[in-house]
Order: sequence, then C-alpha cells, then structure tokens
Amino acid sequence: MKVALIAVFTAVSLGTNYAMIDIPNVKLMDAFVFIAAFLFGLEVGLGSAISIWLIYGFINPWGQADLIGLFFVTLGECFYAISGALLRRASVARDAVQTNRPYGRMNLLFGLIGFLATFAYDVLTNFGTYVVRTSSLYQALIIGMITGAPLAILHEGSNLFLFATVVPMAIAASKRMGLPIRSAG
Repeated sequence: MKVALIAVFTAVSLGTNYAMIDIPNVKLMDAFVFIAAFLFGLEVGLGSAISIWLIYGFINPWGQADLIGLFFVTLGECFYAISGALLRRASVARDAVQTNRPYGRMNLLFGLIGFLATFAYDVLTNFGTYVVRTSSLYQALIIGMITGAPLAILHEGSNLFLFATVVPMAIAASKRMGLPIRSAG
C-alpha cells in the first residue's frame, strides 16, 4: 500500500508542477508531500519527496538539475515530509483529525509550519546552489540568500497560503472519505 500511495502522491505532484510551470516557485508539491507524511506516515512522505525530485530534477522544462543541486532540493523537500510526520504527533493535530475540525487555529498552524519548512528549504537550496562556486561556506550562504531572495519570498508566501488552505481541506476531506489515516504512535 505504501508504494501505491507514494506513486499517487508523486504523480499528482508532478502533474500539478507541470500544469503550474509558468508560475515560478508556486507549486502544490510541497503541500502534497506534507499531506502524504501527515496522513500516511514519514515513509510515504519521504518516498514521495525523493521520487518527485528524481523525476522532476531530470524532466523539467526549466532544465535538468545537476547532481549537487538535485541532492540539495531532494534533501530540502524531505523537510516537508518530516514536518508533516512531526506535526501529526502533536496533540493539537491529533485532536483536529479526530474531531474532523482542522480549521480555525489549525489553518494558522499549518500555514506557519509550511512557511518555516519553506524557509528552511530555501536557505538550504540557495546555499547548495553556490556551495561549489564560492571559496567558503559562509560566502555560499550569503550569496545564495541574496540572489535567491526574490524567488524565496514568492515560494514562502505561496506556501504560507497553500498550507493554510489546501492542507486542512485535504485532511478534512480524507477523514470524511474514510481513508485509513495512519495513527501517530
């Protein structure tokens, strides 16, 4: 069942990425990876994150990723899976799923988690872009943060919105549909 879930989340993420290709750094993929881990466990989330980037990193209309870049974006995407799995263990998230009311404060919580995970992703991937192009790790971090700022702001803002809206709705819909949500334990 895990392999099937990973395949579905990978396919949906890739499909929406290609459909939204003209909108830079606004993607549903990060939210889907988070949802996969939140609903079905860390293994499904990580499997989805890695599978998505193994495909999207090589078959991308904007160009193929180099191996160093692919390593950093794949590692960064795993932040969303880890965030989803960890949040699922929090009592406030368990209560929201059990009562089928992941709205209100939960929207703010999911939005904040999405923003923080995206900030970490952007710092890591912008650093990774320059890690072999500069003479120090500090330079790689500073240059990466400065040059990556415009797209990072767009990425973080869009994920704040998507995590505050799409994620709670997907969790509520999965509960109403009777999907077997993996219990945190």
